[in-house]
Amino acid sequence: MLQYYNNGTTEKASLEPVFNYFWNIPNINVYVATVPDRMHHLDLGLYRYQIEFTKKLLFEAEGKSLVDKMNRRITLISRHSELKIFSGGLQSIALLTADNYRNIMKVMVFVVDDLLNKDLSEVYVKWNEMYLLSRQEMFKESDLKNFQEAIEKWANLFIKLFGQFSNSDFKLPKLHSWVHHIVDTIREFGAINGYTTETYEALHKTYVKIPYRLSNKKDVEEQMMKTVNININYYVKL
Repeated sequence: MLQYYNNGTTEKASLEPVFNYFWNIPNINVYVATVPDRMHHLDLGLYRYQIEFTKKLLFEAEGKSLVDKMNRRITLISRHSELKIFSGGLQSIALLTADNYRNIMKVMVFVVDDLLNKDLSEVYVKWNEMYLLSRQEMFKESDLKNFQEAIEKWANLFIKLFGQFSNSDFKLPKLHSWVHHIVDTIREFGAINGYTTETYEALHKTYVKIPYRLSNKKDVEEQMMKTVNININYYVKL
């Protein structure tokens, strides 16, 4: 990250050109200290972005009628005991769970087929190819190479297709982490299937959420670090 910042090329790596406080701390690598789990990173993260951007793309192309057509296609899918389909389509995705998104992945390739253009169909095909590779239990170096290629093919098309709809110009932490770091993470720690975020969620509450709430929301990072340092010094003295 620091290299991209110093070279003025943060945009190529889906990063904001903002100096990171943690770069002042030696021997820290956030991508080694924390690893992503599939549910938060993909199901509730990047795939949700893809669905949101798809709806915006369809609306931009032909207005509400094309979005409604997509929703109708979903409602017409035959019922199956192992497939949950929503009677109203994808009108409200804010309440969807990770399991809901995984069910949507099974059908979206067919839902968007010939709905707008080939790229829209292809981005969902490439997502599924990448997602299936991410579920492997074991990775050889050749598998990791194929996985990285699948990630880049999906990401390039994702950015090309939906670029106009990202308020941050695709400076998305999850996208950056996934494209540039997940393969190295697998090399270091093994398959994604064994990752959990419970430890990080507990630390996030103690060292991020609570200090943030205690701040006055101005110069937030500096205030948060001061709060954390005070707490650490207190416990050290006990």
